[in-house]
Amino acid sequence: MCAALQPEELFQAAQARAAQMDVRRNGVPAALERLRADASALFARIPEPPLYRRAEDPARKAAEALLPEVEKVLAQALAVAREPEAGPAAEGILAAVRAHAEALCHTVSGRLGPAEAAWRRGLELERAAHPTHNLVTGAPKAPPVFDKATGVSRYDPREAPHAKVKLVCPNTGCKRIDDYAFTASHAYHRFVCPACNTPFLAYFGELRMLEVERLRSSNRYLFTVDEVGGGSSARIDFEEASGAEFPAARRDLLAFLYTEARELKAVVNVTNGRLMWISPAASCFLATAAFGEGAPELVAFRAFRDEVLRQHGLGRAFIRGYYRHGPGLAAWVVRHPRVRAGVRGALTLVHRGLKRSGHT
Repeated sequence: MCAALQPEELFQAAQARAAQMDVRRNGVPAALERLRADASALFARIPEPPLYRRAEDPARKAAEALLPEVEKVLAQALAVAREPEAGPAAEGILAAVRAHAEALCHTVSGRLGPAEAAWRRGLELERAAHPTHNLVTGAPKAPPVFDKATGVSRYDPREAPHAKVKLVCPNTGCKRIDDYAFTASHAYHRFVCPACNTPFLAYFGELRMLEVERLRSSNRYLFTVDEVGGGSSARIDFEEASGAEFPAARRDLLAFLYTEARELKAVVNVTNGRLMWISPAASCFLATAAFGEGAPELVAFRAFRDEVLRQHGLGRAFIRGYYRHGPGLAAWVVRHPRVRAGVRGALTLVHRGLKRSGHT
């Protein structure tokens, strides 16, 4: 693309490209979710326009390198937005992408005044278009309780604004989904499940970046989030062995759910409603399928794995094979009650032997 590209030229190219797209092939909701993720990844890479013109400006080079991707995402947004069921969500993303595309074109061509204005407009539209924007944006701030200028103190009787979210109880044997209210002024909250009457903890944060490392028998997730209400950031990482996908985009509101023993059990993407149960990479898949998560029998099996199997090559090879095929086998066992009962009976006998051997 040439350095003198005008925004209108980029928009026309994107419209021509959008005319060839069929977003109904996999369903409009899936296309909208894909657009949201792709636009979010693009927004994270948009450079701030430079303050003044200079030769070999890296910001201008970065903007020029992004133009093909901007055209692609803009075409994607145009194609999705033309579908009536996509609704205002697609229109909001389209407006933000258009503004950022305009800013990039102006940046590449050295029109820094218009670039700055379009870039700032794009930031505002980007945040306004996010589905959970209003959940973590509180009501207008009240006047100060103590006014230094006048020396007047007052009492503010208003309750802090609350947001309602759907969460799942992470406690073993419950997993009930309910509505919970939380204040966006702080990130940590303690809830009590109305079904099992057991407390659990939730940590709320806006996603800044998600890295997923594909390992042989598990995925390593590394979340970087901005704490809700706190202004600071945090990193949360863990290995997850189920292989489940967890779609998430920048600025999604996430809830990390812990038991009172501070054991991370699940992650909820409040923005798109997706839930990921965490199956630790060291799970005893068949034993968990037979006895249930948190069963006391699992302690003996894990002790045998760590104290015996890991100590020699053949045992480690068995563990690698078990982690590779165990999740699928365990899922099959769960779907067949008679098989599950047989596996439970066989593992009960093995468990008795392990206990006699001191693996408790």
